[in-house]
Amino acid sequence: MTASDTRTRRVSLPAHAVLVERPTEFGKDYDTKKARKQKYVIRRPGYAIAKYVRMSPRKVRLVVDLIRGKSVTEAEAILRFLPRAASEPVAKVLNSAKHNALHNDEMLEDRLVITAAYVDAGPTLKRLIPRARGSANILKKRTSHITIVVGEKGAK
Repeated sequence: MTASDTRTRRVSLPAHAVLVERPTEFGKDYDTKKARKQKYVIRRPGYAIAKYVRMSPRKVRLVVDLIRGKSVTEAEAILRFLPRAASEPVAKVLNSAKHNALHNDEMLEDRLVITAAYVDAGPTLKRLIPRARGSANILKKRTSHITIVVGEKGAK
């Protein structure tokens, strides 16, 4: 085992992330101490996330489960006519992911499919509700992190 082998680290990546070799030229954007140390950059094609959405993750998951695996145009139609409050922020994240894929990765709009969609719990805001005899109940205002990844149909 050489000295270079001991310094390599195993990096766990999400399923939708891709490791891309870092550009070798050191321009204004890349010339930082941290950038010089990194050999690879994590690239997430067609990726969008909304953090701290003031809705319960359980309620948002009901909407996200409906569109997972569908084409982007079909998912937009589902969200447009879905009578749930969570469909609006999910539609915004989907629209952002779609435009990221079209602009940054030059994918074709008619071939876009939702490859990954999930909702994580954000921080919970705790509020006190006064009750009888000086006691109080805790009201938990939950937040969500909505993540949607789109990719081309048939792509690996």
